[in-house]
Amino acid sequence: MKTLCILFIAGALAAVTGCTWVSPSPEVKQQGIMVLPQDRVANCHLLSKTTVSVADRLGFINRVQSDVESDLKTLAMNQAVSQGGDTVSALTAATNGNQTFGIYKCLGSSSTATSAAPAAGTTIKTTPYQPPH
Repeated sequence: MKTLCILFIAGALAAVTGCTWVSPSPEVKQQGIMVLPQDRVANCHLLSKTTVSVADRLGFINRVQSDVESDLKTLAMNQAVSQGGDTVSALTAATNGNQTFGIYKCLGSSSTATSAAPAAGTTIKTTPYQPPH
């Protein structure tokens, strides 16, 4: 019985560590927010930078890295909606569940910015872009 309980707990933790927790807001799909590499946003207007974070481990168990990265991208796309952007691009690598993205306006059409709430257990910090002097 004790072994069965331990196996159940281990299985539950393994299942949870392989799940994404963040869902895109409906506006992300409606507005077609894109994720592009840095070399593809050279002709876009940088609106702001956002640092997003999610849990990358549950206790002593690490989450699957691709799921962490997917959650970070989704949070950045949700932030792009609230900033009036149509594209996000990673400015840093994902480290310990944190990543910084640029929010860009690449398409000529203007879209209505609406607020997208972050998922519980996430942190978002957005700063306006300051061009170099």
